[in-house]
Amino acid sequence: MMTEPDQIIQLVSSLLALILFVISHLAYRRERRKKLFILSLAFFFYSAMNFLDAADIFFPQAGEYPEIWGSLLNFVVLALFFLSMVTKE
Repeated sequence: MMTEPDQIIQLVSSLLALILFVISHLAYRRERRKKLFILSLAFFFYSAMNFLDAADIFFPQAGEYPEIWGSLLNFVVLALFFLSMVTKE
């Protein structure tokens, strides 16, 4: 299977975001701060977004659906990062 370098970078980025999700979620469970919960959601959706962007490796016949969902998740991630920054605790 031939893959392009940008797809490999996207997969590695999504794995890193998944690790950051786990770390931030564990921090939320320990401290119960709302900002950490929103931040962990943002990392989770960022990971999902990058998996969808790299979906051509696993599902080359999926068409444009992964790109559309990836764009929607991009908006959700940015909104969650914004919310985590403006949320007071």
